[in-house]
Amino acid sequence: MAEDRRFWLDSASALGAVVLWGLAFPLIQTGLEDFSPIMLGFVRFVLASAVLMVAVLLRHSAAEMRSTIAKEWKMLLALGFLYVALPNVAQNIGLQHGTSSIASVIQSSGPVMTLAFAILLLKEELTRAKAVGTLIAMTGTILLVASGGISLDNQEFVDNVLILVSAASYGLAWVAAKRMLERNPPMLIIGLGVALGTLMLGAAVPLESGSEAVYTSNSIANLVVLGVLCAGLSSVLYLRSLEKQDVSRMAFLIYLMPVFASVFAWILRSEGVQSWTVLCGVIIVLGIVIANQTGLPRRRERAGAA
Repeated sequence: MAEDRRFWLDSASALGAVVLWGLAFPLIQTGLEDFSPIMLGFVRFVLASAVLMVAVLLRHSAAEMRSTIAKEWKMLLALGFLYVALPNVAQNIGLQHGTSSIASVIQSSGPVMTLAFAILLLKEELTRAKAVGTLIAMTGTILLVASGGISLDNQEFVDNVLILVSAASYGLAWVAAKRMLERNPPMLIIGLGVALGTLMLGAAVPLESGSEAVYTSNSIANLVVLGVLCAGLSSVLYLRSLEKQDVSRMAFLIYLMPVFASVFAWILRSEGVQSWTVLCGVIIVLGIVIANQTGLPRRRERAGAA
């Protein structure tokens, strides 16, 4: 009974994170009305870093943090770039003209990106299920990205490619950090990685042409929700669930992210969902489910999204 209760509590924690990730898409679009893409990412993750560092300091000493940075600084820099700096710049630029529903469906391909990179870079075994599932999921992703035509003059195509770059970056981030996460506490690693990635975003702000920030009561409230809840609290919730449960069990909840994103986009921005987007989303999820039918013993690996 205690184990069942623990599972449901951890599932609720992971689901809460996924709901907040879904909410982030329309809120980012709203935030882009007052902030330029890099500026929005930087201010948002300043708040997220503060939440994560509080969680880290409650569990780990300053000495442990310094020791971890000294041992893992190269990989922490890579994690910060791939998990925060690059995907948020690409995603925010893509969402300036794109839609939350399409962006969230493309982002939901993140798990299969992680799988593909693990096979290519970590030389993990390529089973038949992984090959077939990856092929199906990537087919759905490509169909959605190229749904409006393939041309750099096509704004929709460019926006979708940027969201795809963001999803690929998240997938590569988890693969790059896999070994580091196996030998260090996940909360500590992600907290430090997010902080370093935020510094990178800050360094990029002066390089952004047309950088702007309009602070009003509404824009500040939107930022607080985006940073504190959708980035900071969501990361804490999801990482806590992974400390006790296998990622294969928790990752299934990520497939609900497009549903929540579409509902929130409809409520907050009156944005509809096209049937083609739904179809491509079903294909992507089907591929990811097949790819995870490996028959291997469950392992507590780490994985995540935006």
